[in-house]
Amino acid sequence: MSPVQGIHVIYREEVDRWVKGDRYLRPVIRRLLRGERTQFSGMQRVVRNFLIGLTKRNVKYFFNRPFFTISGSKKVISFGLGINGLAGLNRASPVIAAIGFPYPAELPELCSEYNIKKFLVHSNWILEFVKSAGIYNDQIFDLWPAGIDTDVWRPAACAKAKEIDVLLYNKAYWDTANTNRELVQPIRNFLHRNNYSFSEITYGKYSIEDYKSQLRRAKAMIFLSAHESQGLAYQECLSSNVPVIAWDQGYWLDPVRYKYKRPTVRATSVPYFDERCGVKFTDINDFVTKFQPFFENCLMNNFKPRDFVLENLSIEKSTDQMLKIYESI
Repeated sequence: MSPVQGIHVIYREEVDRWVKGDRYLRPVIRRLLRGERTQFSGMQRVVRNFLIGLTKRNVKYFFNRPFFTISGSKKVISFGLGINGLAGLNRASPVIAAIGFPYPAELPELCSEYNIKKFLVHSNWILEFVKSAGIYNDQIFDLWPAGIDTDVWRPAACAKAKEIDVLLYNKAYWDTANTNRELVQPIRNFLHRNNYSFSEITYGKYSIEDYKSQLRRAKAMIFLSAHESQGLAYQECLSSNVPVIAWDQGYWLDPVRYKYKRPTVRATSVPYFDERCGVKFTDINDFVTKFQPFFENCLMNNFKPRDFVLENLSIEKSTDQMLKIYESI
């Protein structure tokens, strides 16, 4: 591929709260008061990895240039806040909206207010949701998985250093009380009862370095999330060559679904996954049946999760796909 040069990439994660322009000041003030952040949102990691990918492919880019400097003929790749993230952009600028998740209530307005050429989603279940919601346009919607930094998320240097059996990744986010009672605590009890050593990490309460350290120590990971638009955390685990046994109950549980009058939407917690990555289970009974065979296969190195990520989800693969989308408009 002969890459284009001078790509405009924008990421607006803040909106004005009290006075015009304070969205630019608040992050600076937070950094001064709290120091450099150790936690990053999923979208922040998506943007970071994409910029790394452009650098790896020797593509010049402009990041968060003031909108008045971007002429209406220039294409823009926009991450983040949807219509708020585009406020002030030249209405003629062709936009690739790499937001990741469609909000049907906003989409018609987004397309009427701005020159949206592509709206990217991160996985097939979201694309199917868009189709079933009656807002699908095959000229606008496209599938784009964000890239995983396989240089950062590497296997432990020595497999013998794996000192714990399992890392439990707890992202009980929807209906937390019931999920903890019916799934998370019974899994802890099962591991204790069967003498599996484990550590636990909770979504939103760890640093990247802490997660990397835990993965270096663990032979396998239990991933407890109701659904993921892409699922960077479990894919970082796979890139570290740690197999995953994932809770995959099958439905979108976000209460916002009622706003769209869609109480039943099929979803998955592991939208990119095959037999090299590990196994899936639906509930605690299914977990109890599947865990021991899964763990025995881990000990015999029968899974190859990093191979899956290198083949499908690396920064390089993701960047090449975005460049093809960019050149297609």
